Formats: sequence, structure tokens, C-alpha cells
Amino acid sequence: MKYSRMSKEIILEGLTRALESWARNASATQLWSVHQSGGLGALIEADEEVVQVRIVLGGARDVLSDLGRTDGRLPVTEAFLGAGAWGAPPAQGGLAREQWFLSSELAQVHARQYLVAEVGERRDLLERCVDAWIARQETASWSRRAKEKAPSRGP
Repeated sequence: MKYSRMSKEIILEGLTRALESWARNASATQLWSVHQSGGLGALIEADEEVVQVRIVLGGARDVLSDLGRTDGRLPVTEAFLGAGAWGAPPAQGGLAREQWFLSSELAQVHARQYLVAEVGERRDLLERCVDAWIARQETASWSRRAKEKAPSRGP
């Protein structure tokens, strides 16, 4: 299948929606993992009619891997601005910080908002992810065609 600019946009839109959905539905533990060290990736499947994108956590690092990563810093988001202060969280790098995050709905709302905002702001990463996927698909298609055209060696 040849990927046109239109289909690239459709795949990019599917990736964006999948990342936003992941951010809204991730567990506190998954958010903490992304907040600490990133690790998101995408599994993309497309044919001429349907694009399916699934977001995965872990696996091989790629262009999406650092999306949402703050190394444990607390991003200032609309949730923070609207709720006043959340008090002094435990110091970075300790188990107490993780436990605080996992028990703080406000901190999780911040992490979700930050990740969704970053998806919107880092369209360049999403485009690179889609471009890399398209390149892999075209290489695989070229390789299949070459094998089909190769003369078979008989006895």
C-alpha cells in the first residue's frame, strides 16, 4: 500500500487520539511510570480503510518514549492553578514521592493534563513516529515484492 499525505494525516490523527485516550484512562501506576521515565510507544495497523493505533507502555524505546517524562518534577497545569496548592510533596527520588503521587488525585490530574498538553505541543514527535512507521511498511512491501519477483531455483 502506498501512503499518501492524506493517509499520513489520518494515521497521525489516530495516533493523537490514542495518546489522549491513554492519558485519560491510564492507571495511577502507569502515569507514575511515564511521569518518571517515559516509555510510551505505539502499535499502528492500517490498511486502505481502517487505521488502528494502540498505545503501549514499555518495550523498545522510540521517538515517543520521552513523551510525558518529567523526571518526577511537578508540572504546573490548569488543575494546579484551579485547586490552589497541594502542599509540599515529598522530595524527588524516594518511595515517599511515589506513594504520594499514587494517592494524590490532584497530582494524577496534573500528570494527565501535562501528557495531553505535550501530545498537542509535540506534534513533531508524533509525525516522526508516523514517518518511521510508514518507512517500515514501505520497506516491508518492497521486500515482499522483490521476493515475489525473484526467480525460483529449481532442482
